[in-house]
Amino acid sequence: MNGKSLWRYVAPGPILIFLLIGLVLLSALIYYRAVKIQRFLEPALALSQPRNEFAKNIKLIFQKEFGTQAMRDMKIKSSSIFIESSLLFSGDGTMKSSAPGELQKLARVFLALMKDDHARSEISLVLIIGRFPSYGAKGVKASEVMAIQRMVGFVQNGLFQLEPELGIRYSSFFAGVAQPTSPHDPNKEMLEFRIIPSEFLHIEVLEKLEKYSF
Repeated sequence: MNGKSLWRYVAPGPILIFLLIGLVLLSALIYYRAVKIQRFLEPALALSQPRNEFAKNIKLIFQKEFGTQAMRDMKIKSSSIFIESSLLFSGDGTMKSSAPGELQKLARVFLALMKDDHARSEISLVLIIGRFPSYGAKGVKASEVMAIQRMVGFVQNGLFQLEPELGIRYSSFFAGVAQPTSPHDPNKEMLEFRIIPSEFLHIEVLEKLEKYSF
């Protein structure tokens, strides 16, 4: 008896019914999984949206000042602006003659952010961070710490001097710190301008999530 003869004893109706039932069950399973994924993704997107918009606003203002092609010695990561310290300072720690031009551009970036009422409401603090290497049990060298603190102070004062309105109206939003880091930190030679979000940005996040709490 070959394969063809077996089909003579099988009714096509029940087979078609089972196939249709299988397709319905498969569709229901796919729909169920899609709904579960959607319920997970929507709150996740709502959580990230205010922060993404905040970071996007910073990037747009930065690009407007520096051009669409940011300088190779600068980069923006999330809500931080990184700049190579060698762009502003010589090896002996003195400020380069070209530094005021670059600092004035940065000052205009921060002044634009501060003059935007909504953007300013989302900013708690702008930390100007310079890093010095920490050698674990050997501690740190006081001379390196002092050099970084002096560098950060020059940068902060430079921003306020080059854009006086920034210093007069918004100096309370800025602070400079020297931060210990690993000698292997890829950012150890960079100055970081880290924008710390305010409580208002967190409230926006909670408002986005509110509709998913019921």
